[in-house]
Amino acid sequence: MIVQTALPLVFEILGCKRVEVAVSEASLSSDAGLLPIREFDRRLGWTAGFAAQLTDHRQASEHALVEMVRQRVFGILAGYEDQNDHDTLRSDPVFKLVAGRVADASDLASQPTLSRFENAVTAADLLRLEAWFLEQFILSFEQPPRTLTLDIDLFDDPTHGQQQLTFFHGY
Repeated sequence: MIVQTALPLVFEILGCKRVEVAVSEASLSSDAGLLPIREFDRRLGWTAGFAAQLTDHRQASEHALVEMVRQRVFGILAGYEDQNDHDTLRSDPVFKLVAGRVADASDLASQPTLSRFENAVTAADLLRLEAWFLEQFILSFEQPPRTLTLDIDLFDDPTHGQQQLTFFHGY
């Protein structure tokens, strides 16, 4: 019987350096599932575009703004909601790769650095992000939609019959 495999996988995340995923006895990271998502992000330019909307007020830093955006976004995508996990994840080879560094490079930003980064985001940054996200959404269509319906009701709780205090929920 022949067993077929999809491995090895090759990603062009770093441009000049290929990242290959193959079966190995070594245990390096449990977050290799982030690599296809990072490849998708590289093609769309989402985290780079996101970072470009933020103002970096730091004087000098060893961590690029786009690296911290990627570290935080991919941490959330991997289920690490709070920043405490990043004190360990900053050394993880996969997190270094998705941030744009090689696996044996220096560590990524620490939890306090990420906290300062998030707290430095201004109202003007958020307005630029909002405009950028809307533009990206509209550009995702071949022809921009003429109308949009925003369903802001969080709950779809259908009722039956003529129950008291039942409100129409059409979407």
